[in-house]
Amino acid sequence: MKAKISYIVTAKVPDNLKNLIEIAHNYWWCWDRDGKDIFSKIDPKLWNKVTHNPILMINTVDIKRLEELSNDQEYVLFVNSEHERLNKYLTQNRYYQNNYSDVKGSIVYFSTEYGIHESFPNYSGGLGILSGDHLKSSSDLGLPMVAIGLLYQQGYFKQKINASGWQTEIYNYNDFYSMPLKITKINGENLIIEIETADITIFAQVWELNAGRVKLYLLDTNINKNTDPEIRKLTDQLYGGNRETRILQEIVLGIGGVRVLRTLGIRASAFHINEGHAAFALLERTKYLMEDHNIDFWTAVNLTKAGSLFTTHTPVPAGNEVFKKELIIKYIGHFVDRLHISIDDLLKLGMIGEAKDNDHFSMTILGLRLTNYRNGVSKLHGEVSRKMWSSLWSKFPLENIPIGHITNGIHTLTWLSREFAELFDKYLDNNWRDNIDDDNTWEKVQNIPNEEIWREKQRRRTKLVQFVRDYISKHQKHTLSAEQILNLSSFLNPDALTIGFARRFATYKRATLLFSDIDRLKSILFNVEKPVQIIISGKAHPNDTAGKESIQSIITKIKENGLEKHIIFIENYDMIIARMLIKGCDVWLNNPIRPLEASGTSGMKAGLNGTLNFSVLDGWWDESYTGENGFPIGDGEESEDYEVLAERESKYMYDILEKSIIPKFYDRNSNLIPDDWARYMKNSIETISGKFSSNRMVKNYTDNYYVNAIREFNKLDQNPQAIVGYKEWKDKVLYNWGLVNINSISSTNLEKINFGDEIIFEAEIELAGLHPNDVKLEAVNGLIDADGNMYDLQYLELNYISNIGSIYYYKNNIQSNRSGKQGLNFRIIPNNEYLINPQDMYICKWYE
Repeated sequence: MKAKISYIVTAKVPDNLKNLIEIAHNYWWCWDRDGKDIFSKIDPKLWNKVTHNPILMINTVDIKRLEELSNDQEYVLFVNSEHERLNKYLTQNRYYQNNYSDVKGSIVYFSTEYGIHESFPNYSGGLGILSGDHLKSSSDLGLPMVAIGLLYQQGYFKQKINASGWQTEIYNYNDFYSMPLKITKINGENLIIEIETADITIFAQVWELNAGRVKLYLLDTNINKNTDPEIRKLTDQLYGGNRETRILQEIVLGIGGVRVLRTLGIRASAFHINEGHAAFALLERTKYLMEDHNIDFWTAVNLTKAGSLFTTHTPVPAGNEVFKKELIIKYIGHFVDRLHISIDDLLKLGMIGEAKDNDHFSMTILGLRLTNYRNGVSKLHGEVSRKMWSSLWSKFPLENIPIGHITNGIHTLTWLSREFAELFDKYLDNNWRDNIDDDNTWEKVQNIPNEEIWREKQRRRTKLVQFVRDYISKHQKHTLSAEQILNLSSFLNPDALTIGFARRFATYKRATLLFSDIDRLKSILFNVEKPVQIIISGKAHPNDTAGKESIQSIITKIKENGLEKHIIFIENYDMIIARMLIKGCDVWLNNPIRPLEASGTSGMKAGLNGTLNFSVLDGWWDESYTGENGFPIGDGEESEDYEVLAERESKYMYDILEKSIIPKFYDRNSNLIPDDWARYMKNSIETISGKFSSNRMVKNYTDNYYVNAIREFNKLDQNPQAIVGYKEWKDKVLYNWGLVNINSISSTNLEKINFGDEIIFEAEIELAGLHPNDVKLEAVNGLIDADGNMYDLQYLELNYISNIGSIYYYKNNIQSNRSGKQGLNFRIIPNNEYLINPQDMYICKWYE
């Protein structure tokens, strides 16, 4: 039966505790050092029961308890003090204000999921957690940022493992009115956005969430104005539904998200498109810029590109979002009328080559084409991305492909254990929380006595063991025998070396690798003098049968070999389980196929808490491993023969465990302290905490991309004539480019060159109808490998000297600043003050 009338009931909070509501509605409390305590003190058991949701807590707790607290002067002072600290946090100048006060413009961040806290289940895994950490650090650093996402009625699924070890999915409905959210209103009315597709209009209500200083706007289609039930369900599930569901979700996110900004009067200068799911936002942005400046699509694209950044997270071609051409035509084909372009023009924006030669439209290619700034999420991933998308820039060497990298980071105060935070308060500088990304901050970790850091790790391990036992008792009894249930206290050993493995169960992450030699694994686990135990957790995508089979294979092997007390699989991996594992484990295992792990952040969280990484040299670990801050699996080898690679690396894993990790952990001094292990723990914290913090990451985005995007966008946006002139310049260059040529190159004698000698080059080039200011002539120098290919390229511009008609003469001296066999080539590329990446003209004339 459906309700005829609906209404919302909230708790009446005593007047002197009203500030509690304001604090609850800003997720700043979840990373503030005292923020969680202000709610847990109300009722610790209820706090855990409501999944640490402060609004549900306040609405659920007995009103007598609130009245009791209102008479507790100490608690009232605590609330008021926290409220003052929140207001100070929201208003004081921070990194951005202190460094970029002259930069006028805001930033908008688009992501399909946000993992801010377990009480807001709007995430599935690493991408969402990263987005949440990005917002938190953007707030901590004072960035003028807003964010756009979708609000999922059922979120991501809850995982249940049945008796046979097979993953099943359960979807629960979220009550948004009992979360730290509120509906966005304009003139007292709920804000509802319209998004028209070719055959239906979608309506989306807008909610807002405060993450410190950053406001996150979330679109929700589950409203009565959508009369089609299927449209109402669009925002039911994260990564749910079929391909039509997915494309419509991404239309709502990208196109609807830009309309939210427009309706609210937020005209951001810099757009950050986090992964291809939101790339349609770039088309909608271009449409509005056409209207604002009365310019055509191709002219407006230059303005869109100037103020836009695209981040790719996936190093596997199949993992990048694509849609069949027919779906694009069906759902956004009508855009061509609004953009005044052809359907082929629209399709080619998401394709390489001609539309007739492609069956699929790539959201990643759309993002790459409509932005000036692009990046991967680790140094290695940047290299992989340049290879993956090199065909977009086929006239340029691989090293010159305009995709950079910014390695991911983690929000330190979210993921740091209270025990270690107290150690840092004791041994680091008083202001360490304000200098998290400064490597000098962490040098003083070495001052922590071994016995103290070891004691805190033991406490965390003990808490983890008790947590796992309680969790199994409450949630996973159906997977155990009656005898095992009676003996749960014997599951896991609080003093044993504890290895954690928790992540998405995609096949390339090779969760089963540790089980390759079950007899050898058993000998390691059953060693009475040096026991080892493993805790595993993670979800497979509902449609990933191979991932589900990996989970079932592990659970089956645990049962068949009597390993239940030594290896535990915890179902329904979430932020709560993640925090317990990364803080309580001794070793964090990660064994993907290199280079398929774009970055990975769980190992950063572990390393921050003195949990040592044991990982393939992939993603971030390839940058972080020093030889004394954790352990490698292999030597960075790559191979397309995955079976041979798996066999080799599994043996390497067992060897390192038996010969290095286990002996080091159990080698104790007279006080039973493993000094060498403690040294590794401190090295881990020192080398990982600053370099891989999201504060460093967001500063990198700000310094390298955001500020440049704002300035370049504003420069064009405030000068409409410049936009038109820039487009006319590009047309002129493209029209004349076919006649541009390097006629000849001459040089001094190259037969004998000593280190430091100067080489003089002179060139004659044909510029047809172009001017020397329109181009750059560059010498490209590189070392030569065994196949005769140049690598490690250096570029030196040659100087214009004179001309006779359209023939131009250039000259420069090049100093030989490195030894060995080298080569040279020469190229002409376009040049303009508004052209951020010459490669984005997709033209280059090489000397032949």
